[in-house]
Amino acid sequence: MSKWTAQVQIKWTKDAPVWENWNWLKKWKEVKWAASTMGEWDMILWVDCNSPEELEKFVHDKLWAKKWVADTKSTWTKEVWSIWNDKSNKKSGKAAKAA
Repeated sequence: MSKWTAQVQIKWTKDAPVWENWNWLKKWKEVKWAASTMGEWDMILWVDCNSPEELEKFVHDKLWAKKWVADTKSTWTKEVWSIWNDKSNKKSGKAAKAA
């Protein structure tokens, strides 16, 4: 069964390092994926946390330490289906015989 993952949306200030090399995110072991977005929010992070308290600690201690963070919004997600985990899509069993 998949575990819950936090999704943190971030709104930047005008001082955001938009064109910077984002490899510094490697230091934050909680972050598994990051992307720039269009629309109301500027960035999204997928964060592995075991509890809402861990997420709050991450957001307040690490994320808000960045001077370019103007606002954040967090939600929890849990994978219910993925093409990568779809066993009927694997090249084995029936799928292999049909190919």
